[in-house]
Amino acid sequence: MVPVECFEFMRLQNRITQISCQQPGKISIFLSCTRQTGSPWEVTIMSGGSYSPKLSILGDAVKLVPVDSVAIFQISAIGFHRDDVQVNILSPTKRNIQAKIINEGGNGIFRIEFIVVEVGTHLVDVSVAGHKLGTGTLLAKGYNSALIRVTDVSDAVVGQPCQFRVDASDAGEGQLEISINEGEVPNHVTVVGGGRCLVSFTPEHVKPHMIDIKFNSETVIGCPFVCSVSDTSRVSVNLSRLELIPVNQVAKFHMMVDNSASAELSVSVTGPHTELPVKVTGNVNIGFTAEFTPLQVGAHSISVEYNGHAVNGTPYVAKAYDSSKVIVGHVPKGHVGNTFQFTVDASEAGEGNLEITISARGANIPTQVHPQGNAKFAVSFLPLQPTDHVITIHFNKEPVPGSPFIAHVEGDLPLVSGSSLTSAPVSTTSHFTMSNVSGSLDDIEVNVEGPNGSAVPAQVKESGSQSYKIEFCPKIVGEHKIAVSYLRTPVAGSPFSCKVYDIKAIKVKSVPKGTVGQQVTFVVETSQAGPGNLEVTVNGGRVPTSAQAQGPHTYAISFTPRQPTLHTVHLRFNNHDVPGSPFTCSVSEAARVVVWSATEDKVAVGKIASFAVQCESSPEVQVLAPLRHSLPVTVIPATQSSTHNVQFTPIDVGDHSVEVKVDGIHVEGSPFLVKAYDASKVRVTDINTGFVGKPVNFNINASEAGAGNLEIIVSVNGVNVPNYVQSEGNAKFRVNFKPRDAAPHSLSVRFNGEPIPGSPLTCRVLDIDQVAVNGTGVRYCAIKKTADIKIESPDISNDTNFKVNVFSPSGKSVDVKTSIMANVIGAYYTPNEIGRHMVEVFIEEQPVDGSPFACNVYNINNIKVTGLDNAKAGKPVTFSVDATEAGEGTLELVVSSQRGTVKAEVVACSRGLYDVTFVPHNPIPHFVNITFNDEIVPGSPYSCNVVDLNGVKKGVSSSLITAYGEGLQRVKLGYPARFDINPHIADHGSISVLIKDPDNKTIPVNLHKHESGLYRVIYRPSIVGVYMVTIMHRNQPITKHPWKVQVIDSELVIVSGLNEAICNKPTSFKVDTRNAGKGELSIVIKAAGRDVKLKSSDVESNGIYQVAYQPIIPVPHYVHVKYNNFNVNGSPFVVNVREQNPSTSAELRAVGLGLYQGISNKMSTFIIDSAGKSSHEFDVVITGMQHTAVPAQCYQHKNGMNLIVEFTPPKVGQYNIDVTHFGKHLKGSPFTSYVYDASNVKIDNLPEKYSAVVHKPVSFKLSRKNAGLADFTVTCLGPENEDVPVDLKFFSENVDVVQIYPTIPGDFIFNILYGKDHIKESPLKVHVSDPGIPRAWGSGLVKALKDVPTKFYVSALGTSYHTVPVVTVRNGAEMVPVTINQSSNGHEGDYEVSFTPNHIGFCDINIIWNGKHVSESPYSCTVVDLTKVLTIGESNLNSRLVLGVNAPTTLAFDTSIAGPGELEGHLESQGGTIVPIIIDHSGDNVKCVLTPHVSGPHALYLNFAGMPLPGSPYPALVESGAAGVRVILAGSGLTTATCGQRAEFTIDGTQAGPGNPVVTLAGSRHEIPVNVEKTGDNLYSANYTPVSPGAYLLNVLWGHRQVKGCPLKINVTGVCDASKVLCTGDGLGIGTVGKDIRSFIDTRRAGPGELSAHCIGPHKVAYCELYDHGDGTFTLNVKPQESGRHTLTVKYAGEDVPGSPFTVRVSGAPDASKVRVYGPGIEHGVLAIFQSRFICDTRGAGAGQLTVRVRGPKGAFRVEMQRENQKDRTILCKFDPTEPGDYRVEVKWAGEHVPGSPFMVMIFDTQEELNRFLQGNHSPANSDLYSSVNYSSSYAHITP
Repeated sequence: MVPVECFEFMRLQNRITQISCQQPGKISIFLSCTRQTGSPWEVTIMSGGSYSPKLSILGDAVKLVPVDSVAIFQISAIGFHRDDVQVNILSPTKRNIQAKIINEGGNGIFRIEFIVVEVGTHLVDVSVAGHKLGTGTLLAKGYNSALIRVTDVSDAVVGQPCQFRVDASDAGEGQLEISINEGEVPNHVTVVGGGRCLVSFTPEHVKPHMIDIKFNSETVIGCPFVCSVSDTSRVSVNLSRLELIPVNQVAKFHMMVDNSASAELSVSVTGPHTELPVKVTGNVNIGFTAEFTPLQVGAHSISVEYNGHAVNGTPYVAKAYDSSKVIVGHVPKGHVGNTFQFTVDASEAGEGNLEITISARGANIPTQVHPQGNAKFAVSFLPLQPTDHVITIHFNKEPVPGSPFIAHVEGDLPLVSGSSLTSAPVSTTSHFTMSNVSGSLDDIEVNVEGPNGSAVPAQVKESGSQSYKIEFCPKIVGEHKIAVSYLRTPVAGSPFSCKVYDIKAIKVKSVPKGTVGQQVTFVVETSQAGPGNLEVTVNGGRVPTSAQAQGPHTYAISFTPRQPTLHTVHLRFNNHDVPGSPFTCSVSEAARVVVWSATEDKVAVGKIASFAVQCESSPEVQVLAPLRHSLPVTVIPATQSSTHNVQFTPIDVGDHSVEVKVDGIHVEGSPFLVKAYDASKVRVTDINTGFVGKPVNFNINASEAGAGNLEIIVSVNGVNVPNYVQSEGNAKFRVNFKPRDAAPHSLSVRFNGEPIPGSPLTCRVLDIDQVAVNGTGVRYCAIKKTADIKIESPDISNDTNFKVNVFSPSGKSVDVKTSIMANVIGAYYTPNEIGRHMVEVFIEEQPVDGSPFACNVYNINNIKVTGLDNAKAGKPVTFSVDATEAGEGTLELVVSSQRGTVKAEVVACSRGLYDVTFVPHNPIPHFVNITFNDEIVPGSPYSCNVVDLNGVKKGVSSSLITAYGEGLQRVKLGYPARFDINPHIADHGSISVLIKDPDNKTIPVNLHKHESGLYRVIYRPSIVGVYMVTIMHRNQPITKHPWKVQVIDSELVIVSGLNEAICNKPTSFKVDTRNAGKGELSIVIKAAGRDVKLKSSDVESNGIYQVAYQPIIPVPHYVHVKYNNFNVNGSPFVVNVREQNPSTSAELRAVGLGLYQGISNKMSTFIIDSAGKSSHEFDVVITGMQHTAVPAQCYQHKNGMNLIVEFTPPKVGQYNIDVTHFGKHLKGSPFTSYVYDASNVKIDNLPEKYSAVVHKPVSFKLSRKNAGLADFTVTCLGPENEDVPVDLKFFSENVDVVQIYPTIPGDFIFNILYGKDHIKESPLKVHVSDPGIPRAWGSGLVKALKDVPTKFYVSALGTSYHTVPVVTVRNGAEMVPVTINQSSNGHEGDYEVSFTPNHIGFCDINIIWNGKHVSESPYSCTVVDLTKVLTIGESNLNSRLVLGVNAPTTLAFDTSIAGPGELEGHLESQGGTIVPIIIDHSGDNVKCVLTPHVSGPHALYLNFAGMPLPGSPYPALVESGAAGVRVILAGSGLTTATCGQRAEFTIDGTQAGPGNPVVTLAGSRHEIPVNVEKTGDNLYSANYTPVSPGAYLLNVLWGHRQVKGCPLKINVTGVCDASKVLCTGDGLGIGTVGKDIRSFIDTRRAGPGELSAHCIGPHKVAYCELYDHGDGTFTLNVKPQESGRHTLTVKYAGEDVPGSPFTVRVSGAPDASKVRVYGPGIEHGVLAIFQSRFICDTRGAGAGQLTVRVRGPKGAFRVEMQRENQKDRTILCKFDPTEPGDYRVEVKWAGEHVPGSPFMVMIFDTQEELNRFLQGNHSPANSDLYSSVNYSSSYAHITP
C-alpha cells in the first residue's frame, strides 16, 4: 500500500475536481467542493513495483536539430501528470540544459522542448514517475550548416574534370547532398576524412553549372555556387607555321570559333623580355586572324584563351630568328688538294636550320661542318679542281648576308681518282684515273705493292683529254700500296692504300627457322676474305641487327624478329653480295596467350574460364587455387593451326596462379594472376520501406565475393536517383539515398558486371503525408459499438507493414482487428469505456500525419431528459437535458409543432447539463427532437401537450414573429440583401427594422408588406464588415440580441505567387483575405480531372493563407478559389506545370494533355520531343479497357524536332499509353489517360416545379457514373442576371450535390460543364417560387395509376393562408375522396393531398385557397393501368431477353385498354451506352425494334405514360455468336478483289429457314452493286466488279436479320505489276552513316499501286523518305544511323520489286581521330639500320581514303602501301629512304590529318649524330656531313 496525496483527472463530461487520500486505502471524492454521497470509498492502491506504465516515444528517438533551434520530443504517458515527467539533458560539452515539458490536451501526451546550442550529440534522459523510457536515452544531434565551408569553386572546361572542396568537419552529423544542375550532371565525392571531401564533376555542356549543397536538407550558405563552363574545343588554332618566325616581319595565325553565343576570346604574345601587341580581326563566321611582329630573337609564347581557359595546343612557343645576324668569316683562296676552311657564327641569329652548299662546275662538293660551341661552326672541304667554288649559306631557308660566297681555288698538279684506290676484288682487273696531266705517258710512274712486298703489274693507258687509265690485277687478298708519281713527284694522296678482298672466301652459317621475340643468330667467317666492310640487313633494314666478334675474323650476327613471316637476310661485303645472299629464315609465332575469356583478369567462380595459347607444341598449364592446390585443366587443340584452347573452372574465390609453359619455358607473362569472384556471395540487407524526403539506407556485404567492381544504381520510373556509398571496411558498404517520389525504387546491384541474386531489388517508398486516416474510430463513436478506421494511401499494398494501437482513457490497450487490401487498410475496435481514446497509426514504423488521433467514445443511453410536462400556450416551458454521463459530443435539439419550428433557448448549467426553455404559441402538441453525435436519443421525439385553459386568444407576442433569409446571415458587397418576416397572425401590430453598418451608422432599409402577409426586407450594404440587424415589434426587439450579418467582398481577395510550377516539386502561393471581410475560404486544385492535394494554413492568424501543393502531372493545373462560395477575381487560375528536368539535347520526352485526359470519341493529341529523330524510331502503344488496342497516328511536326501523336479513344475509361524509343520507355511512360464523356452525366433529384422556394436551399445531384474522370464547373445566373454562389459538395462515389440559397423568386440558370464540355441538360433552368404565393407540385397533379393512391403538395406562407386549402378531384363523372394533412416535415403552410382514382382516363383537380385558384388550377391528371400493357407473342419480359449484336429484334405490345399514353423506352449497355428503341405506333399494336451494337448484359427500360412498366428495367443479354442466322457464305470474293475483275461468292441458306438475302457492298466513297441470282432452294450466287481500290464492307441480311460474321471487310486492290518497277542508284549497295543514301525508283510501267520502303540495320531502323516527282518516278533517301549491313525492302502494291530486299553495306562516317599510326617508320633513326615501315590502323574510322605524303631529300625515297586483302583495315606503309635528312610524313584520312600527323622524322648517318640530336635537338642539316639537301615529296593513297 502506498499513500496517494492528490491528483486530478477529467473523464469527458464529468469533472472530479479533487481526489485525496485521507488514510491508506481510502479515497474521498469532492465534486464542486461538495462531499459526495457514500464518500469516502475504500480503494486499494497497488504498489508501483507491480505496475508498468504505458510509456513510449512518439516519433524518432534520434533527431537531427539545427543549432539555436528547438528540439522537440513527444512521449506518451497515459494516466500521468506533467509533474511525473523528469527530463535531464546533457550537451556535448557536458553542460546541463533546461527543458520545457508541455502537456498536450491532457490526454497523456507530453512534449519536451529545449534549445540546441551546440554542435554535437545531446543526451536526453526521460523518466516518468521513476520509470525510464523503454527506448533508452533520446539523442538530439545538433548541427550547423552555416559552418560548412566550400572552397576552390572555379570555372570549368567542357570535357575536363572540375573539382572543389567541402569542409563539414565543424558542422556536426548529418546528410550532405551535392547536386550539379539539379542532379543532371553526375558528381564524384572522395572522402578525405574528418568530415572533408573532394567533389569532382566533368561538364559536358556549355552552360552555367549550379552547384547546390544541402546539409540535412538545409541549403548551405552561398548556394547555389555558379561554375561557368567553357568549351575550348570550339576554338581551333592553326599554329603549325609559327614554329620558326623571322624578326621584324608580321607573323599571322588563324582561329575559328564554333559558337554563335557571346564569349570572350583573348590572344597574347610574350617575347623574351616583354609582351607584344597583337592585332585581331575577323568575326565568328569567317574566323579571326591574329597578327604580331617579333622584334627580338628568341622564344615567343603565344597564348589563346576562350572564356579565360587556354585553348588546346596553347600556349605555343614560336622561335624568332634573324638570318641577318649570321656572320660568315673570311673566305681565303684555296689550292687543289689542300683543305679549304672558313667559319660561320650563328650565335646571335636564334634557333633554326643552317644549310651550307658548296659546288664547283655545277657539282656539289662533300663538306665537313665542325661545331665549335655556342652555335659557331668551322666549315671545310677538299677542292679537287682549280676553279671557283660557290659557297651558298641559308639560315631557315633565308640567305645569310653576302651569300653566295666565291672561293677561288688554284692548282696545276694532276688528280688521281677512282674506287680502286681504296678497295679492289682479288683476281679481278681494277682501275683508277689520272687527270689534268699536261705531260706525256713517260712522266707518269705507278707502283702497286702487295701485302708481302711483291709487285703487282700496273698498266697506264691514255684515255684522252689529258687523262690516263691505270689498270692492275691483284692476286692475293690483303692491303696493297699504290704509289703514283708525276715528273717523279708523288701526286696528292700518294701512296694510296687499297684493300684487296675475296668475297668468295666468306662463309655463312645460316639459321633456317626462328621464333617471334626470340633472338636469331648466325655466324659469318671472313678470315680468308681480306679487309673490307661487311653489311648485314634483314627485311631491307626494317629489322634491327647487331654484330658481336667471336674471334679473329668471326662474327655473330643477331636479330630479333617481331612478326611471324619469312625474313630475308642480305649480306654484302664491300658493296657486293656474298655468295648465297639473300638467305631466308622462317619465323613462327612465339608461344603466347592470345585470348582470355576473363575481363580485366577476373573470372567467375563456377564458370568455365578459358584462354588460347598460340604455339607449335602442346602447352603445359598448371592452375593453382588460392589454397595452392591444383585445379583440373583441359587443353583442347583448336581447329586453327598452332592454337590450343585451355579451360579450367575456379571453385574458390581468390587469386589463382596460371602457369603456361611450352617446351619447359614460360610463355611471356607467365605465371598469370587471375582473380576469381562470386557475384552470388554479395549480400544486400536491411532494405526497408522508405519515405519521401527521408534518407533510406541499406547494406552491401561483398567480403566473400572476391575482388571486383561494385555498381549500384537506384532508379524510379526510369530516372536515376543519386546514391551515396560509404565504405565500412572489409568490402562492406552502407548505401543511402533520399527518395523524392512515392513509388517503388529499383536497386540494381552488379558485381563485375553481373547482377547479384535478386537484382534488381525493390525498395518501397511511401509518402507519409499522403496517408489519409478517417472513420468513426478517429472522431467519435458509441460505446460497445464497432468503430471503424479507414487508412488510405496509393502506396498501400498487401505487404505494407502497419500497426494500429488504441488506448482507452484508463491506459488499457483495446483489441484492434485489421484488414488490408490495395490502397486501403481497415481497422476495427469496440470501445468499452466512455472517454477519449488515443489511436496510434504507424505505416512502416513511421507515425502518420496527425497520429495519435483522439476518438471520443460516448453512451447515448446515459442522456436523461426531465421536466417536460404539459404546458399552456404562451407560457414558457423549461426542461433539463443531462448528458454528463454520456461523454463528449455534439447535442442538437429542435422543438417543433405542425405549424413549424419553435425557438428554444439553451442555458448550460454545467458541463453536460442544460436547461432548455421554449414558449409554445399554439394549443397543439409540440415535439422535442434530440440527437447526440447525429444519433437520435432514445425516447426522442419527446411529446409536450400544449393547451389553452382560458380559451381566450391573446394578442401576439414578439416571440411569435420569425425572420429568415440570407440577408440575416451573410451578404456579398454590392448585392442587395434580403430576408422575410413572418408575423404568423394578421393582428400583429407594428413591425420595423433597424440596421447599422460596421461604423455604427444606420443604413436605409426597404420594408414592405406582401399580399400574403409576409414582410419583405431589402437593404444594400456599402462597406465590408459586420452589420447589426434588429427587428422591432411594437417598438420592441423580437430577439434578445440583434442578428450579426457578415458582409464580404470576394473581389478584395488577393491571390499572389501563382507562378509556373515544376511537376512533383512542392510549391505554394498566398491568399490575402484581410480586406474582404470574415468569410469562408475554399480552395480546390484540379489537374486533368484529378484532385491535387493541398494544405492551407493561416500561419499568423491575420487572414493571409499560405497554400502549399505539389503538382502531380505536367499539365495546366486549375486553382479554384472561392470566398463564401463566390469566385474570387480571376478564379479559376491556370498554373502552367512543366517537367521536373527540362529536356536536354539528349533527352527524349512526351508532353501534352492527351497523355493524361481525353474525351470519348474525340481526338486526343500529345507531342514527343524527338530531338529531330524519325517517327520510325518510336513506338506508341495505346490500350484501353480489357487491354483493347487503340490506333494511333504519329507524324512529324513542321518544325522537324517534334512528333505529333493523335488517337481517338472510343469509350470512357482508363487508357495506358506506352511511348518507347527503340524499346526503351520515355520518361514517365507508361502514361495513364482518363477518358470522359460529359454526355453520360445525369441529373438526379431535380426539384419539382414549384417545389423550390426563396430562402430555402435548392439542390440537385450530378451523377457521373459511366462518365469517366473529370471535374465539374458549375455557375449559376439569377433572375436579375446576377452571379449566384454555388456550393458543389461531394456526396458519394460518382455523385456530387449542387446547392444554392436563392434570395429572390424567378428562373435560375445553371451552366454545368464536365471537363471542357457541357452536359446534356446544360444550361439547366430551375424555377424558384415565392413562398408567399400559393403553389402546388407533385406527380399526382399530372399522372396517376388506377386503384393506386397518389399525392401532391400545396404550400403557402403568410397570414393570408392560415386556413386549409380546398381541393376537389373529379374522375370522369365521379368525385374522388380527397385527404388533406399537414405535411410531415412540420413546416408551416405545407399540406399533403392524397386521392385514389378508380377509372382510367383523366382526373380534373381544382385547388382553391383563400378564395382563389392556385396557379395553373384546375389540373388534368392522366390515369392509366400499367397492368393492362400486354406483350404479344412469345416474348416474356420477366425472363432474360437474348438479343444479337446488330440484329434487329421486334417486341409487340397491346396498350389499348391501359389508358391514355404512349410507350417509350431505351436499351442501356453495362457501360452506360444508350441505344435508342424504334417504336411504331401506327398499327393496332405497338412495335418496339431493338438493335444492340455491342455484346454483353443490357437493361431494357420501358415506360407508359411516363411511368415505368412493372419490372422495368428488364434484363437482356446480347450475344455476338447468337446474332447471326445460320447462313453459310463461301468464295474468294468475300476477302479480296481486284479492280476491273469479277469477284464471286455463294450464299447457302438451307439451314436458315425461310427468307431472302439482301446484299450490300459499300466503301467510304463508293457503293458497289452486287448481283444476286438464285441457283437452288435457298441457294444463291453473288458477284460484283469493283472499279476503285480501297476497303469495303460486305453486309448480308437473311430475313431482315444479319448473317453471322457480317459485315465482312473486303480489300480491293488496283491492277499493277511489281516486277516492272525499276530501281537504280548507288544507294542500293553502299552508303555512309549520317549521309543520305539516294536511289531512283521508276514505277511508270508497273501500273497504279502503293510504293513503300523499309530499311533496317543490325540494331536500328534507318529513316526512309520517298519523294514523289508526280510522274510515276520517286527518289528514295535512306539515312542510316549505324554502320553495318542494312536490308532495304522496296515493295509495290505489297509485293517486292525486282532485287528487293537489297543488301546495303553502310560504313561509319569518316573519323580521322580513330586512325592509329605506329611503327618505327615515324621515329628518328640511323640510315644504315632505319626501318621505314609503319602501320595505319583504320578500324573504327568509318569510310574514307588513306593518303600518305612524305617530304624529304629529293630522290631519296618512294612511298609504298599494301594490305593483305580488300577487307583488311590495317595498311602497311614504307618509304625506304636512301639519304639522311629531315623527313615529314603526312597521313590523312578522308582529307583530314590523323592524330600526330604530320610526323617529323630525322634520319642520320651515324648513331652518334642521332644521339647528339636527341640531346641537343640538332637536325641532320646541322650535321658534319650533309650541308645541302634538296627536298621532294612523294604520295600514295589507298581506300580501305
